[in-house]
Amino acid sequence: MCLVTHTWVCGEWLSSLGLSAHADSFRAQLVDGRVLDTLSRRDLEKRLGMANRHEQTSLLRGVQLLRALRFDLRALAHRRAHCRHLDVDPLVWTNQRFIQWARSIDLGEYAENLRDSGVHGALVVLEPSFTADTMAQALGIPVSKNIIRRHLTTELENLVQPARMSLEAEAVVESKRSSGERLSSATGSLGRSFGRSRARSSERGTSDKRRSSIRDSLGRVLGFNSLPKPSTSGLGSYNVTTTSAVLSKPPPAPRMYRPSTPQPQTRPPQPQQHRRVFSQGTIETLTVTPV
Repeated sequence: MCLVTHTWVCGEWLSSLGLSAHADSFRAQLVDGRVLDTLSRRDLEKRLGMANRHEQTSLLRGVQLLRALRFDLRALAHRRAHCRHLDVDPLVWTNQRFIQWARSIDLGEYAENLRDSGVHGALVVLEPSFTADTMAQALGIPVSKNIIRRHLTTELENLVQPARMSLEAEAVVESKRSSGERLSSATGSLGRSFGRSRARSSERGTSDKRRSSIRDSLGRVLGFNSLPKPSTSGLGSYNVTTTSAVLSKPPPAPRMYRPSTPQPQTRPPQPQQHRRVFSQGTIETLTVTPV
């Protein structure tokens, strides 16, 4: 960007676009690369005195090419040198290169009409409204010259269509790349969220184990069994109050096993008989019935 000075813009770039007639107004406004990157049609008309819409479109397409190259003047010069004598890469062609091309397709008598017409490679390739009729009008070919116009249409399509198809393919690749980056970013965010969730679960598990270990230690110190752990079978959590009450009760005394002894069979009471001696020779028997 720093190499795109107002000197280069006014002295070389406008001439390559076929718009050298506006060099003085650009020089007066010190238009450099930074200014070019912000220009609009309104700026061209109000500040730079460029009222012709065709010329505005020509200049804005030239700026679009500079943006695509990231204002790299070396890359632009290298590509233009490569196609100086070859009919390839028309995107970077200058106005002078199109004059040369018109002569090469047997339209020499009309070629000079392209000079300072605003016709250049970025306009021809990037502008959808630019057609063979537009080129014929710029060359000054009469409408009555049908054969010459058909010849121009064929040659121009052979030159421009491959370049436009190449740009469309690059646009599709760039779109897929951008979509892939967005998808990768979203997947990465989901992965980070899942990782944080797993980390929190691990921390909770570690904390539960630590609390369980503390409860076991306290139980051993106080002489109690370890507290029951929370149920993980989905039957609900235990009641702390109930557990404490159970622990506070003394354990029941062990029940001693005593062998059973056979009970003696009881007989119905028999009436007891007592003897009362009245004399030696007489014995009277009395029957006593217990009450």
